[in-house]
Amino acid sequence: MKKETKGIWESIREPVLNSIKISLLETWDIIIIDAFSNRLEMVLRRYVKYLPKYVGESEIDDLRTISQLEFLETIKVWDPELCPDVWPLAQRRILGAMKDHIRYISKSDPTRFYDWITDAAYVFMAINKRADFENQIETGIQLNQAMSGLNYREKKIVVLHTKNDMTFKEIGGKFGISESQISRIYKASIMKIKKK
Repeated sequence: MKKETKGIWESIREPVLNSIKISLLETWDIIIIDAFSNRLEMVLRRYVKYLPKYVGESEIDDLRTISQLEFLETIKVWDPELCPDVWPLAQRRILGAMKDHIRYISKSDPTRFYDWITDAAYVFMAINKRADFENQIETGIQLNQAMSGLNYREKKIVVLHTKNDMTFKEIGGKFGISESQISRIYKASIMKIKKK
């Protein structure tokens, strides 16, 4: 009797299991996704971490959807008798589906790839522009602090020579003193700045 029951079960096992899985997925898909949401998010974040930042940021929503759909597809092909836990199989399939998606869009949609590159370039330029601006401000503040020990004439000579690129002779003409005197004042001023 047991052999007959086992034989009957073996003949109807696959269609019955498939019917149960499809029914579960149609009715409980949102609850199933919610139950595995932390694991799905962990796989997603771990994968995105290895992508270039601009790709990960622009594709994360698509990859999240792909991971959820692939998880549901894995449940359809999962055999609980062979492997009681669906997650190891699902994890491999989800990673494969996400890799396939990135490969596909990088080959089939060059405009999307171009968008990734231009977005990354804009971000890079914005960061560099900000860093340059901050460096200029910092340099200006440091220069003002360093020159605080100089009198007005010394400051003016240093600025005219370094910033305005004037020669000692031109500066001497402005102040009505000789080129050699301007040179001495400039060198003395630089020594004061270095001591600070």
